[in-house]
Amino acid sequence: MKAEKMIVVEPVGQVALVRNERSRYFRLRVKPNGLAHVSMPALASESKAIDFVKSKSAWIQQQQQKIKTGLTVFGQDSAFRTKFHQLKVVKVDRANVSNFIGNGIIQINIPSQYDHQHPSIQQFIRRTLVEVMRQEAKVYLPVRLQELADKHRFDFEKVFVKHVKSRWGSCSSTNNINLNLHLMRLPEPLIDYVILHELAHTKEKNHSKTFWDLLDVVCPGSKKLDRELKNYHVDIF
Repeated sequence: MKAEKMIVVEPVGQVALVRNERSRYFRLRVKPNGLAHVSMPALASESKAIDFVKSKSAWIQQQQQKIKTGLTVFGQDSAFRTKFHQLKVVKVDRANVSNFIGNGIIQINIPSQYDHQHPSIQQFIRRTLVEVMRQEAKVYLPVRLQELADKHRFDFEKVFVKHVKSRWGSCSSTNNINLNLHLMRLPEPLIDYVILHELAHTKEKNHSKTFWDLLDVVCPGSKKLDRELKNYHVDIF
């Protein structure tokens, strides 16, 4: 029997702890999405697991960095979308790289003599995408949060939209909800799943069976959505 729990261990970010009755030792791997995954003996303490992860943090970060080298290279054939915009990369007869955002399009203008794969151009594109997602998130996420809270009778205090590298969302002990601007590049069912996950934490602060039962009432198929979310990574796109 296996039981999984998600925790955050800095500086590596989210870590999946999986208790396995067959495990005698701690075993570590970094999944293709950059998530550190620890298989641990069923009776081992969480603090020992955290110490184990910290002792391997340099290796974990090295593996995560290798994954990041496989980031999408944005070009004229890219099909990247945010919630409300689609990326369009075009070659132009201009001297400088520039962007235009409007009418549902994020247009990146690259001088025809430049190689779009150059790191500085890729960084420019990513900065543009993050800024667009930031603006979208500030408008969309608080409204959607309130809609889902009203629908399912959850109460929360404040909502904050942030750019963090370790988690999609969180709920504080005082029921403040933090949502990551990178939610704007997820499919809509996963956006709602993250929001409802954090709202459920306003009533259940842990990931107990009671929490998952509550979440499954307001978000049917929540475990399946949780598995789908693991195919995405906050800092890799």
